[in-house]
Amino acid sequence: MSQVVGPKISHRPNRMADLIRQEIATFLINGVKNDRIGFVTITEVKMTADLQTARVYYTSYGSEKQQDESAHGLEESSHKIRAHLGKVLRMRYTPKLEFFVDKGLEHSYKIQNLLGSVNKKDEAKKDDE
Repeated sequence: MSQVVGPKISHRPNRMADLIRQEIATFLINGVKNDRIGFVTITEVKMTADLQTARVYYTSYGSEKQQDESAHGLEESSHKIRAHLGKVLRMRYTPKLEFFVDKGLEHSYKIQNLLGSVNKKDEAKKDDE
């Protein structure tokens, strides 16, 4: 006797997101020819449940101007990246790509620096006592 417990949960969006992240990262290193894209790391891809849209999160290093250039370069190259994904991945529909700056790492660095400065102040107080 089988039981049905709630709706079936599909792991396919997560698997596709991982594949897309790997392919985009490789393509940025080896395939895309856009000088505007600087040092960019693809940190995460989130797929919608219908697999129609891939939200690509990335970090970009360098000055603010270089980061802006990288953002524009990714947007310019999105059609090339999407075409590459269409060739490599076996999907009925190649998802639309949306690029977002991943603020998570930036926030963690700020927190780490703040904690480091608090620790230094505590150590300085202990030395004065």
